[in-house]
Amino acid sequence: MKKRWLFARLGTAGALVAAAGVMVLAPPAQSIEASLSAQNSPVWQTNASVQGITVAAGKAYVGGRFTSVRPPGSPLGTNEVGQAYLAAFDATTGDLVASFNPVLDGQVYAVAASADGSRVFIGGDFTNVNGVTRNRVAAFDTATGALVPNWKPSVSYRVKSIAVSGDTVYFGGSFGLVNGIDRLRLAAVTADLGTLLPWAPSTNGDVYAVDVADDGSKAYAGGQFSTVNGTNQNTVTSLDPVTGAVLPFAGASAVPPPNGSCTTRVKSIDASGDTVYFGNGGDGGGCFDGTWAVDIATNTLKWKNQCLGATEAVKMVNGWLYKASHAHDCAYNGAGAFPQGFGYRFLLAENPADGKIGPWFPNTNAGPPTEVGPLALATGGSDLWVGGDFTTTNGAGQQGLTRFTNAGPGAAPAKPAKLLPSSVKAGEVQIHFPTVVDNDDSTLTYRLLKGFSNTTIATWTATSTPWDKPWLHYTDTDVTPGEVTNYRVEVTDGTTTIRGNYSDPLTVASATSTAYDEIIKSDGPQAYWRLGEASGTTTSTDSSGQSNNGTYSGMTLGSSGKVSGNTAATTSSSNGRMAGEKAYSMPQQFTVEAWFKQSFLRGGRIVGFGNSKTGNSSSTDRMLYLRSNGQVTFGVNDGSQRTINSTSNKNNSAWHHAVGTYDNGVMKLYVDGVLAGSQTVGQASLYYGWWRVGYDTTNSWSGGGATQTGMVIDEAAVYPYALTAGQVLNHYNAG
Repeated sequence: MKKRWLFARLGTAGALVAAAGVMVLAPPAQSIEASLSAQNSPVWQTNASVQGITVAAGKAYVGGRFTSVRPPGSPLGTNEVGQAYLAAFDATTGDLVASFNPVLDGQVYAVAASADGSRVFIGGDFTNVNGVTRNRVAAFDTATGALVPNWKPSVSYRVKSIAVSGDTVYFGGSFGLVNGIDRLRLAAVTADLGTLLPWAPSTNGDVYAVDVADDGSKAYAGGQFSTVNGTNQNTVTSLDPVTGAVLPFAGASAVPPPNGSCTTRVKSIDASGDTVYFGNGGDGGGCFDGTWAVDIATNTLKWKNQCLGATEAVKMVNGWLYKASHAHDCAYNGAGAFPQGFGYRFLLAENPADGKIGPWFPNTNAGPPTEVGPLALATGGSDLWVGGDFTTTNGAGQQGLTRFTNAGPGAAPAKPAKLLPSSVKAGEVQIHFPTVVDNDDSTLTYRLLKGFSNTTIATWTATSTPWDKPWLHYTDTDVTPGEVTNYRVEVTDGTTTIRGNYSDPLTVASATSTAYDEIIKSDGPQAYWRLGEASGTTTSTDSSGQSNNGTYSGMTLGSSGKVSGNTAATTSSSNGRMAGEKAYSMPQQFTVEAWFKQSFLRGGRIVGFGNSKTGNSSSTDRMLYLRSNGQVTFGVNDGSQRTINSTSNKNNSAWHHAVGTYDNGVMKLYVDGVLAGSQTVGQASLYYGWWRVGYDTTNSWSGGGATQTGMVIDEAAVYPYALTAGQVLNHYNAG
């Protein structure tokens, strides 16, 4: 992942210029960048799990462990309509189809429809439907809602998955017999009369998922097995759809073999076009939980996405692969998205060409009994029905069932922040602000508006996600010293436009400011801790305007500061520190800055990033620290601990200014306004963490672990981009 510093400046020629002389542009904004809106559409709810869904004949058929349903917006226990284990809802309105009211004596796990939509097949634990025997499978006529009287295979135990291909119904589960004949967890019957077919592959463990290629050339099964027809098949197999013979399947190499700490199983399969997609769930730390895709004709692996958090279901809809999971680490092994600690994303879209996470960010929660969230996905062609164990969708009450359509306008962009423009040079205004998120369009257009006339003075197109919101920057030189003006930002996804609040009125400078804090704030810090609170204070105030206050621990306040009129903080213990309250996802573009002084032979960490807000971090980098020989070190972990060192003797009880910058692989260290060194490295370590001032773990780093006690730190700041050499020198001179 790469973050961008987008810097716009409109001069007399109206030129748009980016940092480092490179313009970074994204595609034009569009209201729904994925194929579905992230805004859920109204649909009735269930009082417990939904485990299987299909859409046919204008209705969504939903099976599970629920015993009643209720309208959207109704809390649990209100407006309940008794309907156990199987229900139907209008595919357009989401309303309950009251005329479809079958009576079952056990839960439903699988629901599938014939290609023409005339029949719906269900599987589960039931043995009786509408007062007649139906052992674990049954069929309904979608035109009348009636149980099909002459379709009644008898299955000995649970049916977990069903797939229909032409005139054949394939199913898998935990059973051993069908119609009293051996069928070890996989079987097939005719779609018209339910006649048992000779297709009889046998597995040594339960089958969780079955599907058939669109052209009927191959069948696939996945589950808790290691052999099929006596041959080794690790959790997944490709089968001849007529004979049941095991077919070559090189793409299955995507699934790691079980070991003592990890067993991963295929839980979902969706064959679509020329590709078959799989979703896995593992039972150990770091165990494969992701998705993978295989070319049906060649059996070759196309891609593998290794997000952690078991994938329960996958479904192709309008050119995107949607997945239901409890993903919690999609930075793992190059998965390309958010890191551990960011939170759970129970619904995601992936690009079917490469498996990368797409621009679709609705969410549910996880509810009982599984506490994993969504479990089942289905589509009628241009929508997505989601069922599972959840009680909210997009933060509002919606239990068990939700749906998404491609109806516009889709989700709206979030409201831009109120701007904090600054003017510290005559005839110049600096403006810095973070981008926002639109849950179904990661590419948005931003316009900077000036004055109450809302005159557009700059335009950007930028890409953002919930975990990666780059900042935009602009210098307005079309102003007059002494002029009073204001600014605001508007953002659009191509359909919906949202405007932020006006900034407070700003008087354009008539002379260059020498006030240190004003100079720092004019360069747009993401956090700026002046560390000048009175003794006894426990909270460090963030002066950047970004509300990232911090908490002191083991620090003495009130020490003489570097900047006149402000005091500093001293690490009065070996682990004295201050940690900001806001967390960030693996910054790939940043600056860390602070003034410090320390006595001879002592050192310590000055400022940096760590994955613990309160204790000692197990992952820590993006930091400035002082060695016992007085060298200042800037460290970034790109898989190896990369460091740049200054000259020694900076622990001479005098104030020194240290700045570390990192811009997508280029790291630089400045000490006392001068570049001490630079190098090109890899991507900075992918973890979720907090910016911290003072102590954190450095013992494993070269020259780390020096005695921290007694270090005085002042004017610590973090920026969401790399400061230039000129900005660094300006800060040093101002101090």
